[in-house]
Parts: sequence; structure tokens; C-alpha cells
Amino acid sequence: MIKAIKLKKIVFFVVLFGTIFGILYYKFFLFGNNISKNRSDKIEDILSNMENYCADVEVKVTSNKTENSYQMYQEVKNDWSMQEIKEGENVAGVKIELSGDNLKVCNTKLNLEKVYENYSNLLNNSLFLNSFGNDYKNEQNEVSCYEEDGQKIVEIKLNSNQNTYIKYKKLYVDSKTKLPTKLEIKSHRKKETICIIYNNIELK
Repeated sequence: MIKAIKLKKIVFFVVLFGTIFGILYYKFFLFGNNISKNRSDKIEDILSNMENYCADVEVKVTSNKTENSYQMYQEVKNDWSMQEIKEGENVAGVKIELSGDNLKVCNTKLNLEKVYENYSNLLNNSLFLNSFGNDYKNEQNEVSCYEEDGQKIVEIKLNSNQNTYIKYKKLYVDSKTKLPTKLEIKSHRKKETICIIYNNIELK
């Protein structure tokens, strides 16, 4: 009974977590066959190298009245992705894993696990770099690329996304190492909602 109550709390958090981070939006994207003139071939090459990676990240989430920070671990490989919260009030140990159409949520500290099958509407998570790459390829979105202070910067306006909390994305990539350093996500009012710092990342 206690485990069931704790599991319900975890599931509630995951739903809230997913809503904030834009997990709950459509699976399918309309990709164009051509890259528009304001898109860079070099940037496209850099983003394609980020489709499989693992990273230690710091995620800062800002709402109207609060700001919370989480230390997380992310890993993406082909159609499998996972993120685990290492540090964060009341949510440390929560692990979200997506393989194909199946979503698994577990709490490693409480030894609780729940599997959701055919979760096709959860296949895009704005916290992951491969999601940013998908947004870049989507011809419905507006993209601008430029270089500043030794970093390549890619800005995307998500015309294809109906989630008002996630309307603008801005990725910073070190010009020398070609590794991402920061990802900013802003609302339709251009207020920052999520900021991800890549403390350690390994591209595979």
C-alpha cells in the first residue's frame, strides 16, 4: 500500500515534469527535404554528431515564482533515451527511460518501477539534444545561426510547437571542441523557462 502511494506520487511528478519540459507533444514532425538558406551545413554536421551521447547536466527550471535546479544524467542511443535526476529536492533518484514506444519510470532509491506501453506521444523531449536537432530540421521552424565570443549559436523559433512554455531554443556550441555548452529554452513571451548547462558530455 505504501509503495502504491509512493508510485502515484512519482507518476504525478513525471506528468508534471513532462508537461513543463514539453514531452507531451506530437510524435510526428513534417521534415522538409531541403535546408533553407539561413541554415548552416556546418551546424547541421555538428548537430548530427549529437544524436548519440551521454552527459552530466545542470538543469535550472524557472516558473512565475520559483526557480529549481537539478543535477541530472542523460544518455541517448538510437531510439533509446534516458535521464536520471541525481540531485533535486524530493525527486532525486527518479529515472525516466524511453525505448521505442515504451516509457519506464522508476525511483532507484525506493525501488519502484512503472512501465507504460505504446506511449507514442512521448517520443520527443525538449531536454535532449537530439530533440533540438529534430527542431532544427523541421522546416516549419525559424532558424538563425551565428558566431559570438568563440561559440557557434543556433536559435530556433518553434512554430511547429503549440506548447507556450517552449517556444524558443538557443544552443551554444564551443567553436573549437564542437561540444555544446548551454541550451536555453524560453516561453512565447521570451522568458527563460529552462537552462541546461553541459558540465560533461561525450558524443558517441
